[in-house]
Amino acid sequence: MSLFDLTHPISPATPVFPGDLPVGVRTVATHAGQGYAARRIDLGTHSGTHVDAPAHLLPHGAALDDLPLDLWIGPGILLERADLDAAPLPRAGRLLVRGCPDGITPHEARRIAASGARIVGVDGPSVDPVASRELPAHRILLGAGIPVLENLRLAGVPPGPGTLYCLPLPVAGGDGAPVRALWRREPAG
Repeated sequence: MSLFDLTHPISPATPVFPGDLPVGVRTVATHAGQGYAARRIDLGTHSGTHVDAPAHLLPHGAALDDLPLDLWIGPGILLERADLDAAPLPRAGRLLVRGCPDGITPHEARRIAASGARIVGVDGPSVDPVASRELPAHRILLGAGIPVLENLRLAGVPPGPGTLYCLPLPVAGGDGAPVRALWRREPAG
């Protein structure tokens, strides 16, 4: 049984959507100066490894605090993007897809929504191409009530079944939030 951290560390190097403000981390107290260490973090709700709630694009979509807590922890499967065209998609609950630097297609998003997935996660900055203005994959998935995890670190994680532990910061009325995402790979067999 292996545990993988899928989360980008919070630092000025944290990936953000192109055009978003970078993450800021600054020292506000030091052991030498104040007798303790403290930093201030400045980041957007869609910085680094994060979740998009339906409220991100849908005016009456569910906000983070409207979503059930049991959504964030449970069984799932990690697939390669090429496997999204295989029929049928497994009823995994939580679906992580590796190989999505430019998002997924609307066709793939519809297949995922029809599969019964409760969450879908990708290793790219967005489930849509960065230049997209219409955001069709977002609209399909969020419209089906499926939160989207973006900027997952999936390199080196073996595909197959596992358990996702994904805890978003509890932003009240949140359209999204940074998450700590862990994946426990189930043993083969």
